[in-house]
Amino acid sequence: MDNSLLESLNKLKEAIESDERVLRLNELDKKLNNNEEVMKLAYQKDMALVSYEDTLKHFKENSKEARESQKRLYEAKLSLDNHPLVKQYNEAYKEVRQIYNQINEELFKKFITTHGCQND
Repeated sequence: MDNSLLESLNKLKEAIESDERVLRLNELDKKLNNNEEVMKLAYQKDMALVSYEDTLKHFKENSKEARESQKRLYEAKLSLDNHPLVKQYNEAYKEVRQIYNQINEELFKKFITTHGCQND
């Protein structure tokens, strides 16, 4: 690989890693992973998902049991998503995702058409 290309890629990597939006996302990620309340809500959501999957093994999707289990899963996911720290993280994640989308578009726009990749 061309040295100037490697140098440019390293500069891009450093710019991304030092961007305030990426730094904020990393900070929020650490807070999320160390927050007992968020971990508890995530665990409850995971257990509700397991319960829902088990219910579907024994009952049809539109059965009363499955609907009740799905409602418990929905409520657990909603509780997790509505936690202030999770909301902050998700908003920061959207901003960082926009950075990566812009980079992808800039780097690969020559190869992308409305129908997919060009073959020239």
